[in-house]
This record gives sequence, C-alpha cells and structure tokens, in this order.
Amino acid sequence: YLDLMSELGITASHSRPRVSNDNPFSESAFKTQKYQPDYPGRFADIVHANRWCGEYFPWYNLEHHHAGLAGFTP
Repeated sequence: YLDLMSELGITASHSRPRVSNDNPFSESAFKTQKYQPDYPGRFADIVHANRWCGEYFPWYNLEHHHAGLAGFTP
C-alpha cells in the first residue's frame, strides 16, 4: 500500500513512538462528525463527501460551541 500512496502523492504518517495521546484527538474529531444528525453514514461518491465536509467543517470551526472550550468555537 505504501507504493500506491506514494503514486497518489500521499505521505504515510504514523503515531509517534512512546506518545500515547496522538490518537484520541483524531478519534474525538471523527466521533463529533459521525454523531451529527445529518451525517449520512455512507457517502454516495466523492462529490457527496466533499459537499458534506464543505458544509460541516466551516460550521464546526466557526459556529459550533464546544463544551470543553468553555463554550467557545475551536
């Protein structure tokens, strides 16, 4: 799979050695996404995924008030 990733211009990344807190941050972000009422579960195609993410991320970054940030946006 590394050859295919390289052909596609994707750089492989891995958790840093002896750093136990890398993964929880990304897992938390995915959970927030998947628990949205309008999350489709599966995207019909890449266009559908891009459209949904194009609406979700601006909302999350600019409007979503996060309880863990004292009600501020990320």
